[in-house]
Amino acid sequence: MMRLVEHRWNGAETGWARQDVLLLADDTRGCWEVELRAWRKHVTREYDTETEARNVVEALTGPGSGPWRLVTVH
Repeated sequence: MMRLVEHRWNGAETGWARQDVLLLADDTRGCWEVELRAWRKHVTREYDTETEARNVVEALTGPGSGPWRLVTVH
């Protein structure tokens, strides 16, 4: 079962502009996922390590990609 570790949001309230990036962990299987929710579509990729997954989160939400907000950290 996937556990939400971190949720970032681009600050757009609704519609085509809203984007969310979720970092998820599966403690049972020992894998990590990054889910991008944008334009009413969801794209999820699995990674072997937390470092790989966090690098992808940073690339999606880093400088130049808009004013991202941290919604949750667990």
